[in-house]
Amino acid sequence: MFRNLSTIGLPLSGRPSELIELALSFGFDGMDIDILDFCQQAEIYGVDHARRLMVSARLQASSIHLPITLAGDDATFASEVEQLPKLFEMAQATECSRATATIVPGSNEHSFKDLFELHRSRLDQIGNMASKHDVAIGLAIVPEAECRADFSNQFIYNYEGLLGLISSSHESIGAVIDNWSLHLAGESTSIISQLPAKRIVELRVSDAPSDVSPNELVANQRLMPGETGVIHCVELLQTAEKAGFEGPVTPWATRATLKGIGRERIVRLAGDRLETFWKDAGLPIEPRWFAPAATDEQSVSDTEVLGLPNEESDKSPESNQAETADA
Repeated sequence: MFRNLSTIGLPLSGRPSELIELALSFGFDGMDIDILDFCQQAEIYGVDHARRLMVSARLQASSIHLPITLAGDDATFASEVEQLPKLFEMAQATECSRATATIVPGSNEHSFKDLFELHRSRLDQIGNMASKHDVAIGLAIVPEAECRADFSNQFIYNYEGLLGLISSSHESIGAVIDNWSLHLAGESTSIISQLPAKRIVELRVSDAPSDVSPNELVANQRLMPGETGVIHCVELLQTAEKAGFEGPVTPWATRATLKGIGRERIVRLAGDRLETFWKDAGLPIEPRWFAPAATDEQSVSDTEVLGLPNEESDKSPESNQAETADA
């Protein structure tokens, strides 16, 4: 397993060189790839130029996010799927072997049975494309009750349902195992043992408020991993390690819970938390080859980072404008 930074998982903005430097500075081993931006850069400057920063930084290209609407109408899906061979080709060029897509948890047009068959058929089509470029597809679920409340027919929103879909889909289709989703669904990490290691594509780690029950949680309450200890991360890592998982572990939190916190502090805190989880799980940590100079922000305590006393005193307008998560 390796520690992964995603600018979607921790909503961050910035130039690629800045984000790569942050990943290196705070102990990450890999980063997700913005595949649409990569394709544009490769078309203009060539593939070698487009991937030069990741190569020189010695960061693994962890995953791409597929711009695909699995439950969309036929015309939308056909238009989106036309673009996938090129995206998979570019992913392979970056030495990225994983991609993710999200399942919508309901429908107003299809029954569960019909939507299941629609997904299975479409995933077979996508899986065939992905396998030609040695890319595995990880499916993520949306577990919050609020996100399916307006659908007349509910679809897959927990791992029990997801495993059923994966078991009937192309062998290139796997799962994103997310401890936030496990927590909301009341499922345990033992779900990992029901999947072959090669069909676990990514682990995502988060935390939740201590004063809200799982069935009442909403999406914008998703906290940085390790913030309250309500959702355990070490058990997930140990279970995945025993199952032979070797892929990315990605911290995930919503923009609302990171509002006003500097970009550097977010990445530093996430890196520190992952390092603690790694040590507690007994996992090896490779020495960093990149050692940045210490900054004032690096000495700020977690209490201050999380927006408690002194938050305002050490932020300048310039840093707020350039580096906050909600910029």
